[in-house]
Amino acid sequence: MFRHEQGTLRAFAQALIPEGGKLPGAETPDGVAVVSQLERVVATAGPRVRIATRLAINAFEWTTFPRRFSRLPLERRAQHLDRIGAGGSRIGRELFSVLKGLTSLAYGNDPSVQEGVGVKLSCERAGETRPSPVPPLRAGALEPPQGGESCDVVIVGSGAGGAAVARVVAEAGLDAIVVEQGDYHDASDYSTDVFESADALYRDGGLTVCEGTPAIPMPIGQCVGGTTVINSGTCFHAPGDVLVRWRDEHGIDWATDLDRHFEQLDRDLDVRPVDPATAGRNAQLCRAGAEAIGASNGPIARNAGNVICCGSCPSGCALDAKQAMHVSELPRAVAAGARIRAGAKVDRVCFEGRRATGVRCTTAAGPYEVSAKAVVLAAGALGTPELLLRQGVADLSGQIGRNLRVHPATWVGARYEEPVHGWDGVMQSWYVDEWHDRGLFLEATFTPFAFGLHWLPGSGQAFKRQIEDYGDIGIVGVHMSERESGGRVSVTHGGHTRISYRLASHDARQIGFGIARAAEMHLAAGATEVFPQIAGFPSISSAAGVGALDGAAVAPADLHLQAFHPLGTMRMGADRSTSVVAPNGESHELERLYVADAGIFPTSLGVNPMITIMACARHVATRLAERLS
Repeated sequence: MFRHEQGTLRAFAQALIPEGGKLPGAETPDGVAVVSQLERVVATAGPRVRIATRLAINAFEWTTFPRRFSRLPLERRAQHLDRIGAGGSRIGRELFSVLKGLTSLAYGNDPSVQEGVGVKLSCERAGETRPSPVPPLRAGALEPPQGGESCDVVIVGSGAGGAAVARVVAEAGLDAIVVEQGDYHDASDYSTDVFESADALYRDGGLTVCEGTPAIPMPIGQCVGGTTVINSGTCFHAPGDVLVRWRDEHGIDWATDLDRHFEQLDRDLDVRPVDPATAGRNAQLCRAGAEAIGASNGPIARNAGNVICCGSCPSGCALDAKQAMHVSELPRAVAAGARIRAGAKVDRVCFEGRRATGVRCTTAAGPYEVSAKAVVLAAGALGTPELLLRQGVADLSGQIGRNLRVHPATWVGARYEEPVHGWDGVMQSWYVDEWHDRGLFLEATFTPFAFGLHWLPGSGQAFKRQIEDYGDIGIVGVHMSERESGGRVSVTHGGHTRISYRLASHDARQIGFGIARAAEMHLAAGATEVFPQIAGFPSISSAAGVGALDGAAVAPADLHLQAFHPLGTMRMGADRSTSVVAPNGESHELERLYVADAGIFPTSLGVNPMITIMACARHVATRLAERLS
C-alpha cells in the first residue's frame, strides 16, 4: 500500500479502537500495530481483491469531503465513524464495513488483546481416542516429480470431492493421482496467527469476495484437504426434499439412493452428534432459546469423534482430530495406491480430439504433466469453472460458472449477564431447523475472537467496550438456501477471476425473518441485548424490538453477510442445454472429463454440504471405476 493509504488506515484504526480501558488501543504508541499486519494479508489476496481494498481505503478518505478523513482531529474522526456506521449512505456503510473488518481482524489477532479478554483455546478429547486406520500423509512424499507421470485417473483438487474420488478409484484397483494447488499442512505446523494461517490454508489469503450488493466475503480452503481443513466439521446429510427435486426436476435418477454412501462416510469419518454435556454454554443458550419458543432443534453431527473445546477449526484442528480429508480419505487413498501431489497448479486439461487425456501443471520446480485415461475435476465450485473458462472448453450450453449458490449467512450475537466463553465449547454445536420450509437453517456457531469482532456494533469507546466483554457474547448463525438469488464465476479479459452475486429482495426478506427468529431465541434464553446485522438496527433488547425487525422492509443493501458454501457452477442434469455434466458426472461435450465437487449441485442445498459432496463424488467415482475396469 502507498503511504497515504497507510495513513488512512492508521487514522481509521485510531478512531475505531482508541486508547483507554483495559485493552490497548490500535495504532497508538503503546498499542497494537494493525496497518503492518493488514499489508501482509492484502498482499496475498487476488488482484481484484487487492484493487477493491485499495479503492475502498481511498474512497473512505474522502467521505469527509472537502477535508480528508486522515487529517481530521481524532474526535472528529470518531464522530464521523459513529455517523457513517450507524446510518450513513449505503456506499458509506460498505466502505466503513470493509475497513472495520480488516482493522478488527488485525486487532483481534494480537496476543495481548486476546489475553486481556481472557480468550483461551484448549482442544482436547473426551475419553479414548480411536486409532487412525492408515498411516498419515508425509509432506515430503507429496512433491511432484520433475517432468510428469501417468495414471488411470488424475483428480484435480484434494478437498471433499477429490479425496472421495481418489479413495474410491484407488480401492477399485485403478492408479490415481491427486494434484492440489495448495501445500500440505497439519497439526505439526498450523499457525495460531490469523494472517499466517490464512496465507497457508486459504484461497486469496482468506479474502475471497462475492461482488454485489452487499459484497459477501467467502472463505475457501486452498491446501491439501481443501476447505475440510478449515471448516467446522459439520456433517449433515442432504435434506430429502432437495434430493427428490434433483431426481424429478434435473434427471439425476440416483440422487435419492445415497444412503449407503452417507452411512459409510458417517462410520469412516467418526461422525457423531455433539454431546450436550460438553458442547459448551453457547450451545446450551441456543437450545434453551429454541425450546422456549417451541422451535425444533438438536445437536449438530460432526466428523470429530469425541473432541471437545475445539475453537481452532478455522486455523486447522490443533489435534487433527477433525477428520478432514488430509487425515482421513486421502491417507486411505494412498494406502490403496493413490499418489498425492501438492503445490501443483493445473493450467489446462489436455485433450486428444474430444477425449480428456490428462492435465498440465506448474510447480515450484517447473512444468509437470500427468497423462491419464480420465480426468476428474474437483477443484470446487470456484476452481473448476475457472479452469475450464480460462481454457474455453466444454461450455456449449453457456452454463459453466453460472448458477452460483453460496448459502448467504449472517452472525446474530447477543450479550448475556453471564460468561458464555464460547471458545470453551464446540465451535459449531447446535442446530434449529424449525424454518427449513422457508429455506432457513440456524446454528449455534461461536465465531473465533479475531474473526468475530467486526460483527459487534459501533465504533470508538463503545465498540472497544463490546470487545472487552466478548466473553459474554452468545452467537447464532443464520444461513439461507437461496430461492431467487444467484451468482456467477467468470474470467475477465485480463485473466482475473470475478465472482459476482445478486441477493434477491425475496431472499433478503427471508434472511431478515431468520435474524428476527434468532433474536427472539436469544431474548428467550436471557440475553439483554441482541445485535442484528441489519442497517438501522444496531441492537435490540425487547420483544418490541423483535416486532420491529419483523416489520422492517429488509433490502439486500441493509444486510451484513458472509458465505461459506459455493455450489452449482458446474450444474449436473439430463438436459444438455441447461447443465454442464450428465448425471454420471461426465461432461456433456467431452469424453472422460468428469466433475465431482459442489459445482455439480443443481440447486442450493440448505445445509452444510461436505458430506453430500463426498456422497455424490463417491457415486460418480464408482461409475467411473466400473467403466475403466
